[in-house]
Order: sequence, then structure tokens, then C-alpha cells
Amino acid sequence: MTEAASPERRGGPPAWFALLAIGSLAVGAILILLTLLGVGVGGPAPEPTIAPAGQAAEHTRDLVATTLEAAAFQVQDPQTPYRPGESSSLVDVPRLLLQAVLPADPHHGYIVIYELPSSDEAAQVGRDFRAYLASGTGAIQYPRDAQFVLQRVGSTLVFFTWSPSVSPDPEVARLAATLETIGTTVQP
Repeated sequence: MTEAASPERRGGPPAWFALLAIGSLAVGAILILLTLLGVGVGGPAPEPTIAPAGQAAEHTRDLVATTLEAAAFQVQDPQTPYRPGESSSLVDVPRLLLQAVLPADPHHGYIVIYELPSSDEAAQVGRDFRAYLASGTGAIQYPRDAQFVLQRVGSTLVFFTWSPSVSPDPEVARLAATLETIGTTVQP
């Protein structure tokens, strides 16, 4: 063949490669635009579900509320969601939330009641949770001076955390001491 008959090919990627890149950019721009406009492209993300708490948690909730009210604390259902840093063994455990009203610190006072299948399991998970709170992974989720109340009442665990440097309410220490009178303290 002569040089005039064959077109001279220049270097670089093939033409289909450039078309693929331009098409991908166009699709990406359209997806971003749809997301900004609020159009769900992939549907809503599934939210994790936790089984509802049962009678044991309700009984413990009533016990905690009665004990706190007897010590002159007001108790309410939390107005905002709350989930403490917790060990992996508690991630899917049914729970109830309660909030002790602290006038000088309305954003704290959360009490979590976990419901386990049995007293033995509650004791084991409680020990694991206590060890987690003392570990590096657990400790970094709380203020350096955080103090923890972890009590076992039958097959339930009662958890409360507070920090003198974070909570401005002077009653928080008395709240923690009152919670420590419920059930038995979980030891590491």
C-alpha cells in the first residue's frame, strides 16, 4: 500500500474510549442533579431495626422511674434520639430510653435500658460492655472523665453515663448515685 491510500493514525486512546468517558460524565452529572433536586434514584436506605423491648424492660423502666421520682427527679420520654457508644454485643439488643430532667443540662440525663433474653446473658453482656467502656475503643467515645453506671436488674441492663466536665448540672452526680441503688452493679 502506498502512503497516500492509508490514513495516518495518530497516537492516543481509541475513539470508543473517549465516548465512554464522556457518556459516564454525563450520567454522573444527571445523577447528581437528580439527587440535588430530591429525586430518589436508588430508593430510601433501609434503616436498622431493633426488636421492640418487652415486659422485662418495661418493668425495669417503671422501677427506674419510681426510684428517680422518689429521689425528687422528674423523668420523661426523651424528646430527641439518643444512642450511646456501645459494644458490638448491644447493637441489636432491644432497649428503652428514659431521660431524667436536669434543669441546668437539658441535653443529657439519658438512661438506656437493654433487655436480654436471660439473666445469665445480661450478666455476660454487661461484663463485656464494662470491658468495652474501659478499652481504648470504648473510651474514645466518651469524655476523658466520663463515669458510668451499669446495673443489672434480672435480664435487663441499666446504663447511664455522665461527666463532671461536660454536665453543668450539680444534680447529675446524685442522679448517678440514685441509679446505682437499682439492681446489682456490673463488675468487669
